[in-house]
Amino acid sequence: MKKWNFLALMMLLGACTADYDTFDSSDYRELKEIAVVEQDGSPAIYSEQHRIEFDLVEVPDSLDTWESVTLEELDLSHFATLHLVAGDIDDFPTDSAGLDSLANKVKYSKETIESGKTIQIPSSHVLYVVVVSESGKKSVWQLTFNIPNVEPESGSESSSSSAKSSSSAEGKSSSSEKSDKSSSSESKETSSSSQKSADSSAATSSSSETDEPGTAEAPKILALSIAGKDAVIDEESKSIHVDDLAFRTDLTALELSAMELSEGASASVTVGESYDFGAGVQVKVTNEDDESVTYSVKAGYQLPGENFNSWNKNDVTPDSIWGNANTILTTTEKKTSGSMIGAMIKTGSALTKIASGSLYTADFNPNGVGTLSMASSSTWPDGNELLDFGKPFAARPEYMEVKFSYEGKGDSCDIYILLENRTGNKNVNRKSTDVNTLVASAWFRSTKADNSGRENPDVVSVSEPDENNMRTLRLKLKYGEPLEGSPIENSSTFDTKLKSSNKAAINNGLVQGTGEEPVTHIRVVFASSADGNHYKGVSGATLIVDDLKLIY
Repeated sequence: MKKWNFLALMMLLGACTADYDTFDSSDYRELKEIAVVEQDGSPAIYSEQHRIEFDLVEVPDSLDTWESVTLEELDLSHFATLHLVAGDIDDFPTDSAGLDSLANKVKYSKETIESGKTIQIPSSHVLYVVVVSESGKKSVWQLTFNIPNVEPESGSESSSSSAKSSSSAEGKSSSSEKSDKSSSSESKETSSSSQKSADSSAATSSSSETDEPGTAEAPKILALSIAGKDAVIDEESKSIHVDDLAFRTDLTALELSAMELSEGASASVTVGESYDFGAGVQVKVTNEDDESVTYSVKAGYQLPGENFNSWNKNDVTPDSIWGNANTILTTTEKKTSGSMIGAMIKTGSALTKIASGSLYTADFNPNGVGTLSMASSSTWPDGNELLDFGKPFAARPEYMEVKFSYEGKGDSCDIYILLENRTGNKNVNRKSTDVNTLVASAWFRSTKADNSGRENPDVVSVSEPDENNMRTLRLKLKYGEPLEGSPIENSSTFDTKLKSSNKAAINNGLVQGTGEEPVTHIRVVFASSADGNHYKGVSGATLIVDDLKLIY
């Protein structure tokens, strides 16, 4: 290939999609839209639970039931493909951690499902599909088909291993094909009856074998502690984590202080030895029959003052971690309600400008800019350049939880966490050669506390209000490139050039990382007005937060 043709090809690839980033494979694996020819109305898509329900039209007189559907529309992430699950799924989780764990274990057919293909409907009316990203990462979904006047078979397999797709774009069969199907159906019923009998015998045999002496117990970690701290074990997701080590503990060399295994099992780690539990350790447990299971084991710590119970007047302590802009206008203060002590963050106005309430791991105005200067939006078009964001931190949490309530009056709040890798320390003394890299992020932006506003892909769940009218928000951190549609796209996070020409302006800009970089700093931000750094918001918008928790 000629040199100019090669360069033109590379430029074209670079301009195709935002998912494609300098020859890296895309991790995006979203199922955005799906439709079948036989559906009645639009399917119900439950994005957070990875479930889709189809109401099908009445079964025609020529058929006893819908045996298959024809895929009409399919919208996936760029470069991703859709496949049928191969094998059984006994229990489909609804939480993000469980879905991630299932996706890592599930196997799938090599044949891709595309528009125009027909898909067999199992007798259970439930099948499972996998969205596979360009990089090979998987996302598993449950598809349920509600067929009028036809009940799913009780005791049917809850898997899609018997489901098949074909390249035929026709949704209906010819009369000869229907005859063949009728004959085939009788054969299937006979086969199904025989199979059920065989399965019953197999189950009886399996039960008796289990009772025989010498049969190995399933491999399992029953208990574990790291550096003297007992771990939380999530058997469903095969994750084990310690969340409450001392702040800034060196996580790269932690002792495995205790471990209890199922009878006869052995593990790939040794009690008394030290491991890098900050990055996470894959622990393989094997029984005497050479059956094995792998757990992900991690450890980390919380931010000081994370329960927001300790205050010095209107400032959360320790102030070495938490900051606000109360020196200009008191927009953050202690909030006591029932059994709760938290932080009330409220948007107000000062010097004719909107002032968002805020609480963050940052130092406000460390360069001592004068009040009148700060009031000038022409001098300071982005108020974030008055802050030095981020505090030293070296852990790698999987989730962030916080209790919150929000009355926006039409405004939007921001709640987010960013993990950084820096070549320097504070941004206030950042050198031109220093580079701040985004390692991981999770972001919530909404006009309503129940997350019914904009779509927030990092949100795992938002609970119902508790007795103090506080909801629990859980965000899942995305290591590497943020999820498509994350509010970070509409923020100044990646602005590496200052908007202010004032010599006191602070550069907090980040460049995108791979997610593999060591973590050196953390940003946690709570703002009652999401666009408050541009002096936009609604006076009186109120965000209340309490009990921040990092989960590893």
